[in-house]
Amino acid sequence: MKKYVSLLLKIVTIVSAFYGTYLSILGSSGFMSNWNALLFFTIQSNLWIAGWFIYEGIIGFKKKKYDSRVVNILKLMFTVAISLTGFVFVFILAPTLPNPYKLNNVLTHVVVPLLAIVDLFINSDKMQLRKTDFIYCVIPPIYYVIFAGIRYINHWHFVGELNYPYFFLNWGSPAGAVGFTKESPWMGPVWWIILLAAFIVLVGFIYTLLVKLFSKIGKKKG
Repeated sequence: MKKYVSLLLKIVTIVSAFYGTYLSILGSSGFMSNWNALLFFTIQSNLWIAGWFIYEGIIGFKKKKYDSRVVNILKLMFTVAISLTGFVFVFILAPTLPNPYKLNNVLTHVVVPLLAIVDLFINSDKMQLRKTDFIYCVIPPIYYVIFAGIRYINHWHFVGELNYPYFFLNWGSPAGAVGFTKESPWMGPVWWIILLAAFIVLVGFIYTLLVKLFSKIGKKKG
């Protein structure tokens, strides 16, 4: 039964990720719209988890266990990445945006992250992770900070004339790189990166512990 629930979750997640991406690309203006939407961590993390679920659905679904530690780490890594997408949108970006909860935003920032998290724990009895594997979860955000930084330095636009994707990655804000201000973005990108890195490490650590705990419970029941 759990196998089919997981498959259903994957199908809904894949459809939500791709349809949310399509709606974002279809948008002609505003935050994360038209083909520039593909430059944002939101869309990239949605495509990562959708691609991973396609792999699991087509190749991994028939197997009782995930084949290798690398596969387990990748599942954890993509789940934490999409969790970051949901957290940043709901608690940091949405309060600063007019009418943030459009369908594309709800799908890519809320529905997909929640379903991905549920799927992780449904399949936790199949996974084998080491206690330190959560550290790999910083790889996608580090890649994106480098990606956004290169575009910032070269003045390549994300939206309109903006050469940064999110206000907290604006190195030219009034706060500077390491300063503080009384208005948005409140502090420099260095502090935002440290804060979000701490969140990623904490979430990855918690997910890893829960996966190991549920795996032990599953083995006892089996």
